[in-house]
Amino acid sequence: MKTSIFINFICVCAFFIFFNQFDKKVYGLLYVANNSIPVPLQNVSAEANIVDMIAQVTVCQTYKNVENDTIEAIYKFPLHEAAAIHGFEAEIDGNRKVKGIVKEAEQAAKGYDEAVQQGHGAYLFEEELPDIFQCSIGNIEAGQTVVIRITYVTELKHDAETENVRFVFPTAIAPRYGSSNDFYDNFLDFFVNHEKNLVPDVMSYSTKVVYYLALSITCRMSSVIQSVESPSHHISVELNIDGNPKVSRITLADQITYLENDFILVIKSLGLDQPRAFIEYNPKTETNCIMLTLVPNFATNVIMTELIFVIDRSGSMEGGSIKKASDALQVLLRSLPKDCFFNVISFGSNFDSLFEKSQPYSEESFSKALKYAQEMTANYGGTEIYKPFKWAFENSRNDMPTSMFLLTDGRVYNVDQIIELIKSYEEKKMDDLRFFSIGIGVSVSHHLVESVSRVGKGYAQFITDTERMDKKIIRMLKNAIKPPIKDYKITWTNQTFSSFNENTTSPTDQNIITDIKIQQAPFLIPPIYSGVRFIVYCILEKGIEVNKEIIVSAMSNDGPIKLSIPLDPVRLQGSKIHTLAARKLIQDLDDGTSFIHRHQRNNGKNISASFIREQIVKLGTVYNLASKHTSFLAIDERDNKSVSDPRRFRIVPTRNRMLTGNFEKLISGSLHSFSLDKIAFSHSFIRYELGEPELSTSNQFVSHNATEMASLVKLKSLNIETLYDFLDLQSYDGSFLPTIKFYSWFGKNDFNDFSIIGIENENVLCSALAIAYLEIIMFETFKEECELCYDKAKKFLMNEVDNEQNFIEILEKAKEWVIKWANE
Repeated sequence: MKTSIFINFICVCAFFIFFNQFDKKVYGLLYVANNSIPVPLQNVSAEANIVDMIAQVTVCQTYKNVENDTIEAIYKFPLHEAAAIHGFEAEIDGNRKVKGIVKEAEQAAKGYDEAVQQGHGAYLFEEELPDIFQCSIGNIEAGQTVVIRITYVTELKHDAETENVRFVFPTAIAPRYGSSNDFYDNFLDFFVNHEKNLVPDVMSYSTKVVYYLALSITCRMSSVIQSVESPSHHISVELNIDGNPKVSRITLADQITYLENDFILVIKSLGLDQPRAFIEYNPKTETNCIMLTLVPNFATNVIMTELIFVIDRSGSMEGGSIKKASDALQVLLRSLPKDCFFNVISFGSNFDSLFEKSQPYSEESFSKALKYAQEMTANYGGTEIYKPFKWAFENSRNDMPTSMFLLTDGRVYNVDQIIELIKSYEEKKMDDLRFFSIGIGVSVSHHLVESVSRVGKGYAQFITDTERMDKKIIRMLKNAIKPPIKDYKITWTNQTFSSFNENTTSPTDQNIITDIKIQQAPFLIPPIYSGVRFIVYCILEKGIEVNKEIIVSAMSNDGPIKLSIPLDPVRLQGSKIHTLAARKLIQDLDDGTSFIHRHQRNNGKNISASFIREQIVKLGTVYNLASKHTSFLAIDERDNKSVSDPRRFRIVPTRNRMLTGNFEKLISGSLHSFSLDKIAFSHSFIRYELGEPELSTSNQFVSHNATEMASLVKLKSLNIETLYDFLDLQSYDGSFLPTIKFYSWFGKNDFNDFSIIGIENENVLCSALAIAYLEIIMFETFKEECELCYDKAKKFLMNEVDNEQNFIEILEKAKEWVIKWANE
């Protein structure tokens, strides 16, 4: 009884402490109540410089106080977790600048508060979440204009093709699903982030924003730029700058009056998939840093695998996103190897699975799953990922490797909890669990999708509403059913570095090894996948010379692999590569995979959270990086001090798509005042207004007669739906069975119409024709999307004929007929 009373007393005290802490702050993410108060943010501009697979971006935000009193502005700033923020500067009234200095987070927040209370101008840049930052501008005087400049560097992701890189400038802060506005969650956030100056996040958005976005990008590539495209915005592209085909300049074609969707740019340049090694000297730290990058292309044998597809069916997936997920699942199901086990899990506020346990791939399980995929709708409410993951892990097979696929458009609050779950089961499965993620839409959480794949030792890809995911997801499937290349070593110097052989110096007072002469980032090299960009860094202490060639060696299921990569002879000067390497080191510390955690001599030692925090603070201050434990602080000391008391906050609004957030709240039970019918009607109306194309049916050819269908499929402008329609005729084992639908595809009625070919077995004829059709008609445009189905068909045909010579002769006859038919 006494214990219960004591606990209640503590909770009540904590409650009052919590609300007392925030009573001086406006409780809201982006917008405050009084519409008569002008918003201080005037415009946002960004300038990006892209060099091969690295981009440096400078973002400028202009604030002006048009009120009569001194105010304080708060702005939420989205950045992807791969970005390393290393510059923060404030320019006041165009005549003076103050530069931000990285400090330990609590010290920076305290310095900010003190400066504001003393009437100085103060500027604070803090990490709220790995992909959300808060910029606080204290004491903006009446009529004063302040320009905030934030500079960061980031790696560019590989895209579906190896010679493509993908640049993303995040301009949206999307709603995260969860109960962040509940007292319990905010209570915990208070104790976790009490050292920071963060405004609690209740995901409230403005419907009107008065500032603009100006975006300018310069691409300088090592080889000729072949194409520059944006799947998200209308752009103006200027190629061959000053007659140089390796340089281009990109700007927005339309004036954007609000920051809503992420800006995405896809650049194709020859040779970006070639192995490269660059070295950079940093005069500040007197260290060298090597950046090694390659897009491997190798073949390994398929192994028996359990495949679990986890599909987001929350309300926000309504429309194009759920259609993409449905199409992707269908093509995955068609492409599965015969000797695999599989399952499908749908999730939202709750979840369910297609099977109680993963089933062998058979005609029955395939047909059931295909019907399930075709009938999927976005009717599962919110976005709760933890429970379906946990169920999938607990019910996965222990006698074979498991590959999981996540398809989602969502953002959630409990990413750390999800990561810990994956890590725990990764250890239980003894490296036989891999995770692949596809992020759908323009507001998907890169932090969620990237973290899940990184910890799950797979990789992530992203698509917008206007892109197809077929090629990307089929490439993922190819990698998921093959063993990755792992347990490899990189020789940076005349000494070899691997997970089990490090060069160390003296231990700290706690007898924990913290210093090594060669710092590799990431410390544990992730598995290498065919067609997926691989980047690893190495910081070398002063006096350590690097080899002229970097050696990568590994042992695969098919034997030893060794690759020599020459080091670029030009030694770069600066800190960009160092900064990216330091960001990876911090990420390792956050994930518990750093050299401190994994060093053999640290086994069994207590590595506390406070000790890891010290290491992150050290890296942040040395390399001038914002992180979860370090923040930028800049102070403009004033003689003529002006401060409002109490402080007047202005939360800067960001526009977002209200329908998405409200729809998810509605489904999860938060908005009871709206009817489902009205929401559905509103969404349909909006989709019509936007001109979204009508969804095609999988059996489109039924509405055509045989002759019309034959004319349709022979057109050179084939689309992916045509491929899907044809693959609907294929059975799970790769065969194409003789049916009226199959014959009508080629404008014929039955087996007798193909007597001229000279193939007497009807099953053999149909599969041979299908293989020839895929190779001759479809491969030019959709080879990667149908290659696994094509391979299954060839294996089936090989088993049906007597020998390889007959197989070749039958295929040649079928190809001759298809070529003649296509040219009629």
